Amino acid sequence: MIAVFVVQFWWFFACWTAITLLVIAPWARTRSPEAQLSMWIAPEMFRVLGLGLLVPTLSPGMPDEFAISTAIGDSVTATLALTAFVALRRGHAAGRGLAWAVTVVGLADLLFAFPHALHTGAMPHLHAQYFVPVFCGPVMLLAHVMCLTTLVRTGRRRPAPNP
Repeated sequence: MIAVFVVQFWWFFACWTAITLLVIAPWARTRSPEAQLSMWIAPEMFRVLGLGLLVPTLSPGMPDEFAISTAIGDSVTATLALTAFVALRRGHAAGRGLAWAVTVVGLADLLFAFPHALHTGAMPHLHAQYFVPVFCGPVMLLAHVMCLTTLVRTGRRRPAPNP
């Protein structure tokens, strides 16, 4: 199962990277930095999918150690993402700071979750949740990298009135 997971993860990562770099990123650069950031942050609002690890019928036998920490990390990231998205779209001064917060917290959570899943033996218990890290994990990772890149590249600019 782990070999198939790894192959699928890297396949989706390669596909999402191609879509991101060849289609989305060039288009995004035609927008204001705040609009770019809100676009890269948008997928992170859906990280509440991690709460599914707490549902026994979706992930039977899932170790609590993994399920609880992942659900918390994903929920905090999703909450920060929604807050940052709204702030950026409305031109609030807090938008960039919130973008930094969602990027740092979310990226740290992702980088912790994958090895933690192996350490706790969570992988065989993913069942109906299997698609989340395989298909969505690469999207989240790329969204964080693109958001971080945009934050660094655009520096401290004043928010546009209506991105």
